[in-house]
Amino acid sequence: MDTVAEFRVLLGVDVIDSASTAPHLLPQVPTVLKALLGAGMDVVGISRDDAVDTQYTGDGWLYAFPTALLGRVVDLGHALDGIVAEHNKWNKLELRLRLAVEVGPLPDGEGFHPSNITRARLLEAPAFKLLARRCIAARPDGAMSTAMIMSDAVYQPVFRSDYTKVARKGDYTELAVTNKEFKTGAWVAVPGFDARTLAAMIAEDQSAAAASSDKPARPGKTTNVVHGTVHNSVMADTIKGDVTIRGTGA
Repeated sequence: MDTVAEFRVLLGVDVIDSASTAPHLLPQVPTVLKALLGAGMDVVGISRDDAVDTQYTGDGWLYAFPTALLGRVVDLGHALDGIVAEHNKWNKLELRLRLAVEVGPLPDGEGFHPSNITRARLLEAPAFKLLARRCIAARPDGAMSTAMIMSDAVYQPVFRSDYTKVARKGDYTELAVTNKEFKTGAWVAVPGFDARTLAAMIAEDQSAAAASSDKPARPGKTTNVVHGTVHNSVMADTIKGDVTIRGTGA
């Protein structure tokens, strides 16, 4: 009988729209991002040595921490907002971050573990990406710096007591997440936007998506190629009304 792997706090960090970064600035991204994350960890009291697993993804980082640090990891997303904003104010390379937090069993060996998959699906969820972009557009001065998403498995215990110093339960609103085969309810926060504003944006996006899916498909063009003789026949995509066929005698 297998034993349950030790539970870990899983953090994913991704640079928003990294592909749009100017080519001459791209080499700076890994160094700058690592420095910003390090500064945020210092603020919330996380040591780099606390991480039991660390992976650089090319435009982000994946971390695993002991569950005792759950509150500090959640705080990190909020503490980073001011740090990233200050960096963007004085540097040509501007970064904006999406962060995802999950908690669950994480075996020591590498592999496609459910907790890792959940973190990835949350971080890359289309609805979460859309919300982050809407918040960026709503702050043309560049003030939006970070967006945070967490699973319900994180949300429920972390706000049950005083585990956080920066993040507040009232900052978060619900978001239905669908990403490939993955469907779940999650919680999102974007510093600088209250939960009610975020909820309104989410509702608008969901209504627009529903309206788009209900819209009937536009009829396509039908082209018929006939080899031989056709008698009193017609092929069409859609016919409304009477059809009269006229032909010429042989």
